[in-house]
Amino acid sequence: MLLAAAVLLAVVALAAAGSAALRLRRADRELVAARAQLARFDVEPAMPAEEQVGLEALRRDNRVKFDEDAQVEDRALMSQLLADFRDVGAAEEAIFWRWNAEKDALAPSAWSTATPRPAHFDVVQWGPLVQWSAETGVVQTVGVDEVVHVGAACVRRRGQLIGVLSLTHREGLGLERPALREWLPRLATQLASYVELIDYRRRYQRHMRQSKALLDAVQRLQGDQTGVGLGRALCETALDVSSARGAVLVRWDSESETGELQYATEGTGLRELTALEGTSVVAEACRTGLLHVLEDARGAASGQALYGAARVIREPGSVAIIPIAKDGRTLGALVLEAEEEGTFTQEETRPLTVLGAVVAGSLELAWSYAEVDKRARTDPLTGLWNRLHFGEQLQRMLAEADRHELPVSLVLVDIDHFKRVNDSFGHEAGDAVLKQVAIILQEGIRNVDICVRYGGEEIAMLMGHTESARAVEVAERLRARIAATPMRHAGAEIAVTASFGVASYPETVKVRDQLFPSADKALYIAKHDGRNCVRAKPATKGRTAG
Repeated sequence: MLLAAAVLLAVVALAAAGSAALRLRRADRELVAARAQLARFDVEPAMPAEEQVGLEALRRDNRVKFDEDAQVEDRALMSQLLADFRDVGAAEEAIFWRWNAEKDALAPSAWSTATPRPAHFDVVQWGPLVQWSAETGVVQTVGVDEVVHVGAACVRRRGQLIGVLSLTHREGLGLERPALREWLPRLATQLASYVELIDYRRRYQRHMRQSKALLDAVQRLQGDQTGVGLGRALCETALDVSSARGAVLVRWDSESETGELQYATEGTGLRELTALEGTSVVAEACRTGLLHVLEDARGAASGQALYGAARVIREPGSVAIIPIAKDGRTLGALVLEAEEEGTFTQEETRPLTVLGAVVAGSLELAWSYAEVDKRARTDPLTGLWNRLHFGEQLQRMLAEADRHELPVSLVLVDIDHFKRVNDSFGHEAGDAVLKQVAIILQEGIRNVDICVRYGGEEIAMLMGHTESARAVEVAERLRARIAATPMRHAGAEIAVTASFGVASYPETVKVRDQLFPSADKALYIAKHDGRNCVRAKPATKGRTAG
């Protein structure tokens, strides 16, 4: 009997020993598998295929879209990692709770379950435990007896709290408390490294997109190095990389503290390019040379407050004034207008600040060349264009008239008895009279028309898209104004009149090369008819190309 009992006890002991050995071997295999899984987490997440991006990547809406896509991809990567953590802990669900310092709260950032939200986490029952883990920095577990339902550990990066890792199972986790207290901090450390790699990856992708986009923009800006071409390219590029409805390039002279509008896109609604009003918002920004962002421009940009110029579109809701400087000198500004309030921020304008710095040298060179060229084409006494410019513009307008079948008129003006003015009042008085007449004529025509001092007291006005009757009407108005305006010099009033000759191609002159001789002949007739009058070349039959 005793022998039978002893044998039975031996068998039970052997069975228990065998079972313990099997559990030990199974535990060893699970540990090896877990270590193999964790070893994968030391590798940096693979970078996605290179994105094809253009300068539109700098637009805020596109940047937001890129970031949203990156977040989806990052969440998918994190979910794969958390699924491995879930398997290591024999859990139903693993969740990474991201810490929001501003709100002083946790929110689920990624989870192992392929569902829109965590599927197995009881927020009411287990949420305080996760919050408590973040606040205390201690591994927290909760369960009944030896069965643990929740384990939570802080996720820290470089000493800073970034979130909490939780493992949960409603029936109980596969790891006991001692194992959880050992493994959870190790998993949290791996998770922190992974989060850091993903954050680096996202910043790298953002940097590469912006770098490629800026390179694209710079290459576009180098396509035309003339002042007008470069200004157009800069404004159009600014529209492509921002949420603006319109853009304006302003040239600024730091010495005289004056500026002028060089180029404006259609979306600004500006009637014409004019001088910058000295008290305008843009002029003040140019004086300071500082970035000026009006997130709410209503009121500040109303009427003519922005430039001192009229517009045919409602005031912008948001404005950014980006100075363009070189060697500490403000050369001008790029002004962006948006329809809605709050469109522009410091972040929105940063790429455009870079573009402004890129083109600053080219703009300075182009504007300097244009200034030298303008002086070479300008009469130093009156400030009008000279004969060199007149010849080029005459050929351009005539070619345009042929191409588009539009009229062009030439008006020649000669101050009556100008020699008497010089003889009676002196040559300085003659110069003063000539300058005052030039001002009247220049102010009396459109900005697109060309007013030229052709020689001596003779002035020519080229008027594109203008028929003979309209040119005669303008000439008559200017003749009357000159006759009614006493010229003043050194306290003396000098009565002055002028004679006008008008010819139009192809309306009254059928041969291009005869436009100037015909206007000159009409001027001669005006002189012969008693001066202080307007005479026009009458229409002739037929048309001959010339």
